[in-house]
Amino acid sequence: MNKAALIIAISMLASRVLGILREMLLAHNAGTGLEKNALDLAFMIPDILNHVVSTGFLSIIFIPIFTGYLVSSEEDKGWKFFSNVLTTIGVFLLLLIVPSFIWMKELLELFTAADLDETLLDRATYFGRLILPGQLFIFAGSILVAVQHTRKQFLIPSLTGVIYNAAIIIGGVLLSSRGLEGFALGVPVGAFIGFFALQILGAHRGGVHYKPIISPFAPDFLRYLKMMLPMSLGVGSMFALEFVIRSFGGAFGSNGISALNYAYRVMYTLVAVFGFSVGVASYPDMARLVKEGNLSLLNQKIWKSLSRMFCVLTAAVITVWALSFPAVRILFERGAFSRETSELVSNILRWYLPVSFGLCLQAVLVRSFYAAERMWTPTILNTGIFALSIPAYIFTAPLLDIYSVPVVGASCAIIQVISMILLWAKRNGKEGMNEAIKNMLLAIISFGAMIAVALGLDFVFHSFMRECNFVLLLLFSVISGIILFSLTLALQSILGSKDAKDILYELSGKILRKLHLKK
Repeated sequence: MNKAALIIAISMLASRVLGILREMLLAHNAGTGLEKNALDLAFMIPDILNHVVSTGFLSIIFIPIFTGYLVSSEEDKGWKFFSNVLTTIGVFLLLLIVPSFIWMKELLELFTAADLDETLLDRATYFGRLILPGQLFIFAGSILVAVQHTRKQFLIPSLTGVIYNAAIIIGGVLLSSRGLEGFALGVPVGAFIGFFALQILGAHRGGVHYKPIISPFAPDFLRYLKMMLPMSLGVGSMFALEFVIRSFGGAFGSNGISALNYAYRVMYTLVAVFGFSVGVASYPDMARLVKEGNLSLLNQKIWKSLSRMFCVLTAAVITVWALSFPAVRILFERGAFSRETSELVSNILRWYLPVSFGLCLQAVLVRSFYAAERMWTPTILNTGIFALSIPAYIFTAPLLDIYSVPVVGASCAIIQVISMILLWAKRNGKEGMNEAIKNMLLAIISFGAMIAVALGLDFVFHSFMRECNFVLLLLFSVISGIILFSLTLALQSILGSKDAKDILYELSGKILRKLHLKK
């Protein structure tokens, strides 16, 4: 993993640790009760608005156009483009926020598939209005982050999630007497500090030049809109999963939304650390290689990144799968979060974990399409598969109950990533693909074998994991996790995975050097 990817991975991990700490506090204070369900539901409208202006994809859209100006030595035009996007889209988003604030309750009713309790709906409306203004800061900060990424500046941008989650936690602690209101208030505060104020400093250090420009018919802005349109109209995998949790979760009882969300947040940690870190760090180079027309080297980099990531991710997924109950119990089981809820959430988590394979691979593959400015291909593919999955959610719910959400979600994510692999290889070549696919297949074989080991561990230590105290459970989980992770990598290496051999060699070398046993 290169320096940029390492910085992003560490920050992603720190952000997710804080995110999990946030969920731990929420679990203690509210469990899976009405207040927690209302807070989870309250993010629906803000997330939809972010999706409309493609906030999550701003760097993906912005970087190729801005990089084009830098490559052609037209930096002044690049800064005018930056100013125009920031101002024009920002004004548009503000015009969406105002009516959304006014009609928050009606919008929540429109987008939820289940009939919700009136008290839950009122509380979600209140929380949603508190959260909503933060989206403007997140939008502006995302463009400032994109500018820094083009300058290969990753440290300050990597702090967005850390500060954002820290602010939510502080708000929840300081206003603990007012239910979960402090957590909701922490969202706009964290967005302002982490996504906006700090990123202004970072962008300034990178030589940013801004002046208010509203020019919606400028050629580069129209090109930007053309690239943004498929993302605004389409439904990405992450957005789809979160939307389904909030829209369908209420159909599985009063704790449905929050139980699904707790499991999803643990799974999302793997995606953030292994998928987004590689995808975000490699995207500027992808855009550059496309501009240079070097598709052969681009393919080799993509497949090498996917192969190594899949190798390590397989070991991580096995570890979390085997220790799902201890993980949930350690993280959440206190206060209002009961043992019964731990059993439910840990079972949901196991079904969610296969989703991480699809999402991590997509985090890199999607960016390869975007670097080539082929926005519609993954959008049509992912949106089409999501649209086809909606009946599956409805029809499987009576059979699988709440587990229909992770099962159908995992199936969709895997189908989407296989389709993307085939499309990319068909249109852009297969340099490095065969070796990567071989290593991935070996990882899948090892995954199947290690599931048997994980089931055996669960069978032998089932009672122990439910009866021992917190300290013993934590010690057991750490030791078991290290063993399971190492065994999974070792098994891949024994089966012939070059990636696993290289990773084990690198890890063992670092450990030996730390112990001063190797120079």
